Amino acid sequence: MKKTLVVLLFFGIAELSFAQDYKFGRISEEEVAETIYQEDSTANAAVLYKKRNSYYSYNGSGVVLTTDYHLRIKIYTKEGIDWATHTQYLTNTTASRESFSGLKGVTYNLVNGEVEETKLDKKEVFKESITDRITSVKFTMPNVSDGSVVEFKYRVTSPFYWMVDDIVAQYEIPIKKLDISVALWEYFKFSTMPKGYLPLNIQRSKKHNKTFETSDVLITINQNNIPAIIEEAYVNNIENYMAGLAFEIRQFVIPGSVFENFTTSWDDVAKNIYESDSFGGELGRLRFLKEEIAELQAAAKTDSEKIVAAMQYVKSKIIWNGTNSKYSFEGIKNAVKEGSGNSADINLLLTGVLRELGLTANPVLVSTRSNGIVLFPSNDGFNYVTAAVELENGVLILDATEKYGVPGVLPMRVLNGQGRLVRENRSSRWVTLTNSQPSKITSNMNITIKGDGTVEGMSRTQHVNSAALYYRDKNVNVNEDDFITSIEAKNGDIMIGNFTIQNKAKLFKPVIEMFTFEAEDLVEQVGNQMMFKPLFFKAITENPFKLDERQYPVDFGTPFEIKNTVRISVPEGYEIVSVPEQLAIGLPEDLGVYKFVVNQQGNTISIMTLHKVNTGIYPATHYTYLKEFYNAIVNKSLESVVIKKSDLLK
Repeated sequence: MKKTLVVLLFFGIAELSFAQDYKFGRISEEEVAETIYQEDSTANAAVLYKKRNSYYSYNGSGVVLTTDYHLRIKIYTKEGIDWATHTQYLTNTTASRESFSGLKGVTYNLVNGEVEETKLDKKEVFKESITDRITSVKFTMPNVSDGSVVEFKYRVTSPFYWMVDDIVAQYEIPIKKLDISVALWEYFKFSTMPKGYLPLNIQRSKKHNKTFETSDVLITINQNNIPAIIEEAYVNNIENYMAGLAFEIRQFVIPGSVFENFTTSWDDVAKNIYESDSFGGELGRLRFLKEEIAELQAAAKTDSEKIVAAMQYVKSKIIWNGTNSKYSFEGIKNAVKEGSGNSADINLLLTGVLRELGLTANPVLVSTRSNGIVLFPSNDGFNYVTAAVELENGVLILDATEKYGVPGVLPMRVLNGQGRLVRENRSSRWVTLTNSQPSKITSNMNITIKGDGTVEGMSRTQHVNSAALYYRDKNVNVNEDDFITSIEAKNGDIMIGNFTIQNKAKLFKPVIEMFTFEAEDLVEQVGNQMMFKPLFFKAITENPFKLDERQYPVDFGTPFEIKNTVRISVPEGYEIVSVPEQLAIGLPEDLGVYKFVVNQQGNTISIMTLHKVNTGIYPATHYTYLKEFYNAIVNKSLESVVIKKSDLLK
């Protein structure tokens, strides 16, 4: 019995001696030597420890919110080395700014059985102005390779005490231990909202604040082995779905002296933004364009003509400088003078011109995809503005930032849930950010297979609506030789000739791509037989949906329709042995359909496929059906046509 107790005590002491120490610099040889993450062997890196401690204090000039960060990250493979680079964003105004201090960083490597340390040189820390309000602090840890452990800590001090950064509790790599503490000053009343789909162990308690002699609300999250969020195809912004906690100030109350209510509604937000001099104020400053707008009025008679004329006019006046904003900081008049401006300069001008033409036009506040989904009513939630015209049959949302944009076709960055339409009387309502027509791609190919198995063909593809906008934006101004080379490479090393693009600048016509081609490797020869996939390089050969389950929605951006027609001429002296069977499948609730239709006439085979999805956002609840849908498409695409040489020609 005593011997057993001694053994148990020995193993207990041994276990304690190898217990993880998360104090800065206390790195164990086991951590550096570790080759895989035990909970997820596929991880190329893992956060071994993340600590965040946020609290209120007084710095001599006012109340500040201080946040201390400490991260320890293990790099397992070369693909994980990017995690050795870290960026912290800071908020600035003309009067105040957040400060970054106390940075310490060390890289640990195992060299000849010993842990070797390399310290971060402060000269390798770079600051950059991202916008007039945002500055980034960026650093890359030194001497990093697969196997390294990097560790760093720093402090952010903010005078914007009402702005508590969201807790980020999940990354694209796993987190071994999460240690979060946020002490909310008793005088501040915050709303909180969990983010993502992973349950978090969120605890709330009271904590004494010695500086202010208050009883603060302490929010803690202590959690181990948080899995990586896996980003699959068709997700707009993975950060929208990461586990975390968001904060929004509601009230500021100091008993007996100060009370301020920050609680607001979406109507209040829209009204406040509209009444800004850089937003609604700009809509009344278009007199300098009065004569030109009068000319548009004289030429455009119908609502459709007015909308088209207004968009073309605005695009001719201001070129988008790539900056997203809901405010016209330098003024529309200055943007017109310079010929360049942000999204507000352009789309507020569009709204004003539409109004001058007699249409019921209003701005629409938007949070772009990169900005994420807005959770609370807040002026800062929106970072973009479009225009909208209220017509008898609904609301048409317009965006004139894109050179190749047309009415009813919004750029992908804008297709992010809902926007807030604000009228002149300051009333507002939600509108769905979607395109009025589906994206369409229609392709026709005529292919001749020769007796030696080589292929000659002609391809004609037309792009309509969002597909046309995307094609023009991406390809029209690219060097043609480079573009042809890229098409050849991604389509089985075909050799292209007679390449043309029609309707490059005719925005209300489909953009049409045409070329002839030759290929040597699209047909497989085995004895007296030839085999080939009937869609050739138009086939979908890989399912983009690989997860067993998906908790976040599938974001296609816009409904779409892809139609392929392929006509194949079999060489003289060959007969058709087999062709794939026809297929017609659908998604639940009429959310999509796929058809594979085969016709055979003599030595000619015709294949028609229709791939259609009727929603821009496909629900995660139906993910299994979508995965099976694409499995069926891939399996059908991989089936072969088999032809063989006639017995008379053997």
